[in-house]
Amino acid sequence: MDTSRSTTQIVKRGFDRVCADFTKLMKQHGFSRHRARFWIRSADSWVDVIHFHRYGISYGTPLNNSISIRVHFASHPNELPDPIYLNGPSSNELMDARGGAYHLTFDALSRDTYDRCLEDLVRVTHEHAFPWFASQHVRA
Repeated sequence: MDTSRSTTQIVKRGFDRVCADFTKLMKQHGFSRHRARFWIRSADSWVDVIHFHRYGISYGTPLNNSISIRVHFASHPNELPDPIYLNGPSSNELMDARGGAYHLTFDALSRDTYDRCLEDLVRVTHEHAFPWFASQHVRA
């Protein structure tokens, strides 16, 4: 059995699932999925962007079933630039209210810590992205 192929498929399905679940949760805030790993909303003549980056994605076949995500934010006046540039904060530099890091990792096969990861993807967006988006809208 080709374990690299099955690991790749497991990781892809796990990442696709967390993106789909995140899409459902962000819909109430006006975000819709744009491309594979982007979510956008238009608000007050601004376009707000959330982007997921899976660590290790550019290094070939995943070594295991673990998925670690970095979340980037951007906000642009009037329209979305092409290419989209990520001009806002990212999760690897952000701390939660207790001074700890967000838990943005889960096992795609066992789904161990999946719920915690999804919850923290939403939490980092609420705690950091939404206030940052609002600060960008008022500075124009």
